[in-house]
Amino acid sequence: MRLSYEGLGAEYLYSKAMVGKTLSYEDDLRALLAQYTGDEATLELFRATKLARYLPPAGERLEPGAVERAALRYYMDALETLRGRTPGYSEAVYHAYRLVVVARDVELIARRRLQGEAPPSPGELIHPEAPETAAARRQAEEGADPAAVLAAAGMSEAAKLLQRARDAKLLSVAVELELLQAFNRARRAVRTEAGREIVGARQDIYAARAAATLVAASIDKSTVSLYTSVLDTYKLPRRKLIDAIEASDAESVENILLEAAGTGPSEGLSALEAFIASRRRENRASAKTIFIREPLSLDVVAGFAELFLLDAEDAIAIALAGYSRQPKSIVTGLLSF
Repeated sequence: MRLSYEGLGAEYLYSKAMVGKTLSYEDDLRALLAQYTGDEATLELFRATKLARYLPPAGERLEPGAVERAALRYYMDALETLRGRTPGYSEAVYHAYRLVVVARDVELIARRRLQGEAPPSPGELIHPEAPETAAARRQAEEGADPAAVLAAAGMSEAAKLLQRARDAKLLSVAVELELLQAFNRARRAVRTEAGREIVGARQDIYAARAAATLVAASIDKSTVSLYTSVLDTYKLPRRKLIDAIEASDAESVENILLEAAGTGPSEGLSALEAFIASRRRENRASAKTIFIREPLSLDVVAGFAELFLLDAEDAIAIALAGYSRQPKSIVTGLLSF
């Protein structure tokens, strides 16, 4: 009798481990941080990393935007290596991590439309060939409302929110809540505690960002209620966050985030930055060991996708810090390693 199960074989697992080990460039980033110069010269150090082939030609001046595009394009290519090897319920995980880049591009298109400007060129986008991005761009070129631009990309939650409150400062919140819902669905799909911790932490990062923006925005109560109605969290105290947002109590939001991070105020870092850094560090540690802890689960996909995203975010943070001449102590506090 042949037994079948939705687990993974040794050959599959070995290939996945090799993918993660080969494509993650944490070692490159550690070496780069050791040489951190605290100025624009830091950006040139990226030419010695795995991002090199995604950067403009040598001799061309690098700016943070170029490093961001390189890091996220590398991330998308790395993520694509998981596509086709992620059957069943792990498709929700793949979709959530892919949406991070698609949402970035679509938000840029919608923002340009909101400001009455021409759509961004393909070179300004990370993944212009994505069907969702192409659809959003067509809508923008035809003069569609920003909410219709989001809807064309399949971002229905963000479109609904922006349609009810057409406000430039709320566009990023609408997109973050779309991402939050995608990671919420992914968290409900994964089947191990390790997988839930990784995906749930990412969900809480988007919840924290949305909360920090909403509490600082001068918007009417009905709009606040509309946005907080979809502010689902994993471990962050949802009710406390919503109460603080509705009361425009920024200090309470900060205290909630610091308590969740298990830390006090950090010099040079906001409460939001401290919270996000704590979750990202925990996620890197969890993602690097999920292959060992959950050897027969498709949830290893969440671990690899998270590692690839953490690498991209860390690269961008280092580039921005160097360009803005931040001391090494500040950038170190933001990184996931």
